[in-house]
Amino acid sequence: MEIATDFAQVVDGLEEVTLRRRDGMTSIAVIAARRQGVQQREAEPSGGAVTEANAEWHLALAENLAPRVGDVVVDAQGGRWTILVAEELPQLGRWKCVTRELRIAYGCGERIDIERPIWSTGETPEIVGYVYVATALPVRIQPVTVSSYDQATFRIILGESLALEPGDRFVAGDGTIYTLQSYEQAERIDVLPVAMVVRGEA
Repeated sequence: MEIATDFAQVVDGLEEVTLRRRDGMTSIAVIAARRQGVQQREAEPSGGAVTEANAEWHLALAENLAPRVGDVVVDAQGGRWTILVAEELPQLGRWKCVTRELRIAYGCGERIDIERPIWSTGETPEIVGYVYVATALPVRIQPVTVSSYDQATFRIILGESLALEPGDRFVAGDGTIYTLQSYEQAERIDVLPVAMVVRGEA
């Protein structure tokens, strides 16, 4: 009997999960998975809106397959646990993965649309419309400086990393427009990305 099969048969508390590669295009079958040592906390001061959960996952995979840093363990409830460290336990026939789930807590944030400008051609290009980059994206909007309505700077914490460009804008549910100034932490897997924006500039 294979060690991986032993793990699936003798360990209690197994869960059905999917392992997705960091590029999001490939899924890896998981023979058996067990989660342990879950710890939850506020990821940063946000009134409980931005949460972080850390857990250790033990995964049994088919031969010649291995989890990689940046891969995501998707649990049965749709939770997305990003792998920060992956260590093979060859004598036990499985992998030990240190993971983190980051999210905007349901009901504690807002949902916004992100739009990208369409420019006309010619000597004096101007914006002739917008296309959607994302819709109904969960975010947390927090003020940084507010000297007047037209000079208010905010941090928008995004629930997921996106490829943003200068000129992109965020449109809140009440119609408020926030224009992108800078984009931070987009390449990191251990924290959520943050967009620095200015309110009121269309």
